[in-house]
Amino acid sequence: MPSVDTTTSANWLKTAPTTQFGTRQLTIISIAQTGVHTNYADANSLFSKTVRAVQQTAEVYAVGTPAAGVLQLIIATDTQSTADSATDQTAGFGLLEAAILAGSGVAGTVTTVAL
Repeated sequence: MPSVDTTTSANWLKTAPTTQFGTRQLTIISIAQTGVHTNYADANSLFSKTVRAVQQTAEVYAVGTPAAGVLQLIIATDTQSTADSATDQTAGFGLLEAAILAGSGVAGTVTTVAL
């Protein structure tokens, strides 16, 4: 077995919270939206419309089961702007929220979920 110094050995055993394991960096988002869980398995449900709206603006990797007015999705971080508008680049997901409203007819509030 090769000899390794103690600094290299200590760094080799470190890890950091990440979602990047052979994929792009991923972000878990939570969408608070009244009624998204109601009859979510029905054709053209609010759930279905909301997921389709998100797919128009971001690359979706996973969709969670909606519960009590909340839906969680995993998206590719570099495919979704966190801007509130074309002129306000703060991290507010305003553009995504506008797409959700336009696509589903019901407003939703988007936040990120920490691992």
